[in-house]
Amino acid sequence: MRTLTALFSLCALSIVAGFCALSFGRDGFGLGENGEYLLIRLPRILGALAAGWALGTAGIAQQGLFRNPLADPGLTGVFGGAILGVTLLLVSSPDFAWNNAWAMPVAAALGSLAAMVLLISLGRHQSTSGLLLAGLGINALTAAATLVMTTWTESARSSITTAQLGSWLGMLTLEITVVPAFLAVVTGALLLTTAKDLDRLALGESAAQHSGTDTRKASLRLAVLTALAAGAATCLCGQIAFIGLLAPHLARALVGANHRWSLPAAGLIGSILLLAADTAGRTLFADRMLPASAIVALIGAPVFIGLARRHHG
Repeated sequence: MRTLTALFSLCALSIVAGFCALSFGRDGFGLGENGEYLLIRLPRILGALAAGWALGTAGIAQQGLFRNPLADPGLTGVFGGAILGVTLLLVSSPDFAWNNAWAMPVAAALGSLAAMVLLISLGRHQSTSGLLLAGLGINALTAAATLVMTTWTESARSSITTAQLGSWLGMLTLEITVVPAFLAVVTGALLLTTAKDLDRLALGESAAQHSGTDTRKASLRLAVLTALAAGAATCLCGQIAFIGLLAPHLARALVGANHRWSLPAAGLIGSILLLAADTAGRTLFADRMLPASAIVALIGAPVFIGLARRHHG
């Protein structure tokens, strides 16, 4: 009963947060004289909710997959792979990228999948430190490749820099939002079906196999879904770290470790966190906007340091 109450409360809170975000802006409360703010705010609200859902579910799934409480799409190199995939597309075929709504989500998904494959091959059986070092290495590699390409291609530089700063929510239109938002919601929903496998993997691969789980297939499915979710989220908001780290820990504190409940809770908390950060960033100051990534990092970085110290303590 407690877990159901918590999930219903999170659903209600996300709806309230959505209405508040729709109603508040730098110019005050309301949608404008003719509702003109609706078309401006609605795409970024939908994008934030969908991206937060994908990042929350992907974060807790990655932590279960690697049995590592510090795993997060932003810290394991998956975001870097997604940004690199989008960069390759924008550099090689910018017109094709912007004229086909599905092009950038596919490029981001392929890039994040490549990064996930590399991460698994480098750090799957490593310690927490080894996994994080592998993720940092992949982030550095993808960031360097992205920098080289954007240095030589000025037309893509502005868009990629905005994505790396986590500011793409402000660029969204309804046409751009639909495909990646749909992919983010669907992949997050599919991750909910992996709850039993995640619970068994938490006991170790040997115990999971004895419980009837094909660990190889389960791990592959989790890797693909988390990469797709992170790629879709990247197309919506750019590179925003720590949502996938914060949401799982808050979810487990609220509903417990059972993935049947913590997966949807993490997704809902991720939606609320990202939407709240974006709303605060665009309303706190009258003359400028703060990217949602900056606000999330101000909260997430100290939490990450605390978790790392406790984990190694």
